[in-house]
Amino acid sequence: MGKKIKIILFIIAFMFVALKSYAQEQDIDVKLRAGTFLKVINLAEFSTLTSDIDDEAVFMNTQDMYVYETNVIPENTKIYGEVEDVLEPMEGRDGAIKVKIIKMITPDKKVYKIKGHIYTDNDNYLGGKQTLPVYYRKVPHYTQRIRPILKAVPLNVPEMGKHTVIKPGAELFVILEEDITAK
Repeated sequence: MGKKIKIILFIIAFMFVALKSYAQEQDIDVKLRAGTFLKVINLAEFSTLTSDIDDEAVFMNTQDMYVYETNVIPENTKIYGEVEDVLEPMEGRDGAIKVKIIKMITPDKKVYKIKGHIYTDNDNYLGGKQTLPVYYRKVPHYTQRIRPILKAVPLNVPEMGKHTVIKPGAELFVILEEDITAK
């Protein structure tokens, strides 16, 4: 009986080694799914004052991105984007800029076409914050057993917005809109 167990264990070990070597020989595609966030840093300053639509923006991946044991996006991969929309500052709102991602180049010079945006909670626009009011009116606020207190109530006159500037080294997030396939 001991001899049969040894033969069965030998056959199982042989099959395991054969399957493992077969899996390593195969060229398996690995996908990074749409909706994945990539942490990047900005390499060159751009702003609503100096940028026009279709101007280039360059970012760098700050860390390796793995799917299982496969390094899909290596560290120091350059990610290129284009300015998709520029909203000039106006009364009540700061300027805003929207950047779409079009390609990435890995350190070993592989070029991948990708589709994505710089992610923000403001419909993917960087900037565009609401400005504060310029004028306030003093209004008495009455409470029980206490004399009236003057309260500053904003008037409907906001201040002029400022240009949005994205400095080099700013940490941003890219959200992928399509899958990336790597080998």
